Amino acid sequence: MPQVEIALTAGAAGLIGLVGPLVIGRIPEPPEPDDDKPLYADIARPRWLPVLLAVAAAAAAGLVAWATDLPELMPAWALVGGVGAWLSYVDARTRLLPYAVVAPLYLAAWALVGLAALLASDPRILIRALVANIVVYVIFRVMHAIGQRFGGALGYGDVRLAAVLAVVLGPLGPDATLIGLYAGFLIGAIFGIGLSVLKLVDRKSFAFGPYMVLGAVVGAVWGPSLYGS
Repeated sequence: MPQVEIALTAGAAGLIGLVGPLVIGRIPEPPEPDDDKPLYADIARPRWLPVLLAVAAAAAAGLVAWATDLPELMPAWALVGGVGAWLSYVDARTRLLPYAVVAPLYLAAWALVGLAALLASDPRILIRALVANIVVYVIFRVMHAIGQRFGGALGYGDVRLAAVLAVVLGPLGPDATLIGLYAGFLIGAIFGIGLSVLKLVDRKSFAFGPYMVLGAVVGAVWGPSLYGS
């Protein structure tokens, strides 16, 4: 993809990431939070946070734009890169992926993917997004149900986020989607086990969201190139 389009995608994602603290500080608190949950307004206060979220968002979206030959899909990835940075930070701090952020992101991602299909005159973009959305949601929903029964750490917020990521991974092909899913699990497992061993996190209250977002970027960057989707 031309460098200008890569820069525009990264810049748009960075701007979305930059305003993240303004949004995070206004997320409604859950009705029955855990006793140790910090307030969203408190975690939004660090002065370094806007820069951190902007850099993370720009890097994620820029990498996808660099590796992708589908420029019509880049607005969707800029949005997911930006808001994904917010959600990763929130999940890491609170072990929650707030519905008030994930639900609008899901609708907006579908709108931008639909626009991409229209601009590219390619209905396969929508078909692949739909198939990936359904398959990934079902997989994560089953895993969540099993986890709830046996004390797993996968929350329903992770199920919702997986559906969002599937919508933007799907148009890049089944290989990108599959690798994106497995990369998230692999990275999360490696870091989760390491942090658990170091007694830095409880394996039953593990923030999986950041690794899901990172895995999706890995899938988008290496999935099509490895398997020619």
